Amino acid sequence: MHDGENDRGAGHRSLLRAPLTMKIAYLVDGLRAGGKERQSVELVKGLACQDQVSVMLVCMGQDTFFEPLLAETPIRVERLLRRRRWDPGIFPRLYRLIKSFEADVLHTTCWMTSFYGLPVARTLRAQLVNGSIRNAFGTRSLRWRIERLLLGLSDARVANSEAGLRSRGFGPGQDGNHVVYNGFDFARTEKLDQTIKEKLLNLAHGRKLVGMVAQFKDDKDYGTYFTAARRLLDRRKDVAFVAVGDGKNLADYQRRWGGAGIEFLGRQQAVESVISAFDIGVLSTFTEGISNSVMEYMALGKPAIVTDGGGSSELVVNGVTGFLVPPQNPAALAERIAYCLDNPGEAIELGRAGKERLTTLFSVERLIEGTLHVYQHVLGRHRPPQARVRTENTVVTSR
Repeated sequence: MHDGENDRGAGHRSLLRAPLTMKIAYLVDGLRAGGKERQSVELVKGLACQDQVSVMLVCMGQDTFFEPLLAETPIRVERLLRRRRWDPGIFPRLYRLIKSFEADVLHTTCWMTSFYGLPVARTLRAQLVNGSIRNAFGTRSLRWRIERLLLGLSDARVANSEAGLRSRGFGPGQDGNHVVYNGFDFARTEKLDQTIKEKLLNLAHGRKLVGMVAQFKDDKDYGTYFTAARRLLDRRKDVAFVAVGDGKNLADYQRRWGGAGIEFLGRQQAVESVISAFDIGVLSTFTEGISNSVMEYMALGKPAIVTDGGGSSELVVNGVTGFLVPPQNPAALAERIAYCLDNPGEAIELGRAGKERLTTLFSVERLIEGTLHVYQHVLGRHRPPQARVRTENTVVTSR
């Protein structure tokens, strides 16, 4: 994982046509198992395939779950570990690192990396692209206010949903505000582990399998999912439920809900192989941007039943690619699950339409194109005319 002449990966064609190399320093707080981290890895891998882009990934946490995916790329990976969450010693260390790389753009991915990256970008006259908007929280908490302040001081703001951008008080049509949807790399579905799928099918004992993939965090509403599961399990014997993920609330949910018909699978590296055994994919949540789990359901042709809120309606078309259900409504969730169980032909059609929508609007290529457009925009505004990056013939998902 360093600069060099190794293979840039044949999976993504070069999308940028420019006479000038862009140097991008991409800041993450970790490479733990999570949707934000998955998208960061997909993006930097795609950017590294562009002939006129040089990428350095700066990781401020010890988590290494996704690091193996970067092993065969030319991406330079630097560890900049904090001694504590708010570590003033990070500023000079980050300054020296960014200066030596001569970054044109610092792309941050959360309010913490933005806090450290903003003064460094200002000092070195690099452009700060703030990608911290990954959900659609509408609270006015202290954290929300700090994040909004950092967003306002940034040169550009990138959200993965229009709902997320609006939740922070920024309009999609305003200058410097961009919506770049998450992207799914369909290569992830090409080599499924059939052994994993068979184990799950054996676990189901011939029953239909309903699954939810999400971390056990406060913003994921596993309570509604398990309540809906119990409603259905009390009256029918043809269905089983699984939960995939770990997190701080896992042990509590296992104590409260574990039992016949509900299985906890923990964190899974080969999540696509697990989902391939599902008949229905569910995401019950309190807030969401563009969910990676739902994209995985759609990529594997599974009907998705998702809480209506945040950016979910930008991903799932109700009644066409899946169903949107009201928040914290286990009865409505159970009803839609039962509908898909009782109408398997229609469920298959929902999954097919979902896969087609994902291929068209939420590919990893569109993620890369949209992000390049943001970089071109901020650099075009701050460079002399003769050095500006050309943007013609570039298809983007930004607004």
